[in-house]
Amino acid sequence: MTEGRRTPQSVQRRRALADAAAGWAPDRGDLAYDTERRCPGVVVALPEDTGTTAYHLRPEGGGDGWAAPLIRLKKPFEPTDDDLTLDEAAMPPGGFTDDGGGAS
Repeated sequence: MTEGRRTPQSVQRRRALADAAAGWAPDRGDLAYDTERRCPGVVVALPEDTGTTAYHLRPEGGGDGWAAPLIRLKKPFEPTDDDLTLDEAAMPPGGFTDDGGGAS
């Protein structure tokens, strides 16, 4: 079986699995990035607080919260000096082609 083209979703899923396998788990007050909602949130409740398997988050500035399992959470991006994330900084100018190489 050959692996097809990597989608942003599959890359995010692999990162979340790697973070979980590496033992990363957010604590109350930590900022976590929800890969499904594509936004960061402050962790306000842990799974053991609610008797579920989900973390509860709220937007940094306040607002309606949501629940997310650990598999969807990862450490938030840290921008570089040029305000690009490391992922954006590593991407070729034209993006990636279907074969995984850079566009010319």
